[in-house]
Amino acid sequence: MPTTELLASIEPQPGPTVATVGTFDGVHLGHRMLLKQVKQEATARNARSVVLVFKEQPRAFFAPEAGTSYLCDFEYRRSLLNTIGINEIIELEFGSEIQQLSSDKFVSGLKKRIGLQALVVGPEAKIGSDRADMRTLVSRKYLNNIDFITAHEKKVGGRIVSSSAIRKAISDGDCELAAAMLGRNYAITGIVEKGDRRGRTLGFPTANVEPEIPLTIPANGIYATFAEVDGNRYFAATSIGVRPTFEHTGEPTIEAYLLDFEEDLYTKWIRLEFVRRLRDEFAYESVAQLVEQMNRDVEQTRQILESQ
Repeated sequence: MPTTELLASIEPQPGPTVATVGTFDGVHLGHRMLLKQVKQEATARNARSVVLVFKEQPRAFFAPEAGTSYLCDFEYRRSLLNTIGINEIIELEFGSEIQQLSSDKFVSGLKKRIGLQALVVGPEAKIGSDRADMRTLVSRKYLNNIDFITAHEKKVGGRIVSSSAIRKAISDGDCELAAAMLGRNYAITGIVEKGDRRGRTLGFPTANVEPEIPLTIPANGIYATFAEVDGNRYFAATSIGVRPTFEHTGEPTIEAYLLDFEEDLYTKWIRLEFVRRLRDEFAYESVAQLVEQMNRDVEQTRQILESQ
């Protein structure tokens, strides 16, 4: 799509509008504070609220070799945005076309297409190919008669809430911090695939979960999780790692043992909510020792989740 057609692909919206733009990965508490500000500004100006959301993270385009992980898939992200009550959600594909747009062209294009009156963005936001920051954008207000508003920061425990901070917490296995910043338990959704069925031979049949997109994976270890299958919620002890009692190499797997559940999960979709990390994964000297520990993990999982 030529650059000149990119913004033309946005359906014209009746103005005036107050908008924001970003990936909104996770739609965490920081995003919610920003979106609340968008709605308040729109109400004060008798305008409509608009969110322009990139389906992919820009880093996936700029540095594909570095690998990109997400906090949720796009459909869930969109459903979360819908619950906030924004008047219009506009999807944007991030690619070379939008990368070539200067901040002036991007903003003036939004003025033309959606009647943009004010743009609300985070304090560290950069707009356009020229990477214009808020100070620069404010100084150019006369070009399009548009107000540029810096959103307030949200802090949890003295830490600024951001998608990158949440990804780090998850990667560190800190489920509680991730949940505090997200405003909900971090979750992974995927389809149950066939594994080596070793858990079944140990008396703990597990669901081998494979996410459909590259989600952020918690640190290796054992977790107390909620599992949702076919609309029903269960307690689950979930293992992430390489099963060091049996193997020493290989890619980490996500394996969930659903308590008090005996149905076949193969090919079903499952959603795992991570509540607390119980322990590291260990290489046990015998299978009997491993099974003994797994029984303790299950009991600890039950105690933790019953208190939620």
